[in-house]
Amino acid sequence: MVVEPLKSNIQISIIIISMLALLAWLATFAFVSIEVPIINYKEHILYYHVFNNNMSFFARQIITLIIILAGAIFINFLSIEQEITSKTNYLPAFLYILMAFSATTKISIEPVLTANLLILPSLYFLINSYRQPTAISDCFKAGFFIGLASFFCIDYIVLFPLNFLALTILRPFNWKEWAIMILGLITPLYINMCINYLATGNAFEVFKTMNDAIYSIEKPVFSVYYLAFMFVLILVLLFALAKYLNKGFGSKVKTQKAKYVLLWMCVLCLLMVFFEQTTDMLLLPCIIPLSIFIGDYLAEMKELKKANALLVLFIIGFSIIHLHALGII
Repeated sequence: MVVEPLKSNIQISIIIISMLALLAWLATFAFVSIEVPIINYKEHILYYHVFNNNMSFFARQIITLIIILAGAIFINFLSIEQEITSKTNYLPAFLYILMAFSATTKISIEPVLTANLLILPSLYFLINSYRQPTAISDCFKAGFFIGLASFFCIDYIVLFPLNFLALTILRPFNWKEWAIMILGLITPLYINMCINYLATGNAFEVFKTMNDAIYSIEKPVFSVYYLAFMFVLILVLLFALAKYLNKGFGSKVKTQKAKYVLLWMCVLCLLMVFFEQTTDMLLLPCIIPLSIFIGDYLAEMKELKKANALLVLFIIGFSIIHLHALGII
């Protein structure tokens, strides 16, 4: 049905992914059950200044569509270019769009999806450092992009340790690369402190914002309308992990190491579930590693009927969320 063309036919894959994104996006204009939480997003510093203005609903939805499509393109580029999945597998992009639009049933632009456009280049440069004689440039870029991403979604500060875990997994220890990585991480922070000092005279305001974000941990909120989607997501992830533990993370060493990095990313991102009390945050934090892991698992399944059945269950769970937002259920 859908799995076969998404893992073997680039032209049909592009058509299917484009149609999914367009249909899911058009449905947002008919939502009558939209969540409108009173959130000013001031803790997401650059996000707040870029997006927190008097944008119309239409403008916000246009930007959301662009952000999600760009994220889907980047995630497939990452997984193919860095040999994490096969070169014709477009399932990660398909799943990314499903999860992203499942978490956009409110009028605001999602900070996590915005920050993902910076997290994905950071991951690319981290994995790209594997087996290079020197990775000074990649280390700085990886640190810089993940540091900048935390200013669009401050919850991503939980991913700072990932850079050093990734270096440990991918490369032998080199103190210069670790030092450059730290410089990359703190460069956006330094720039922000300079701007704050010139604008307000308080260079250290950003540290208070980070401290408030870290200590605002509360119990996650869950809506029953997300139950089917979450159940299928967790079930397929467990199947994928069981397969990896049984048969390994791939035939190539680079593929194995890249998947270990993504696994650590998934573990660290789970902490973000406790930072914002919306059901969306149960889906969004791990969207990057989950899209790649599950997309790779479905593409590698030899029994297409089972793979198609699992993908259909994903679509049913997605449909329930959107039918609720449309006021039908």
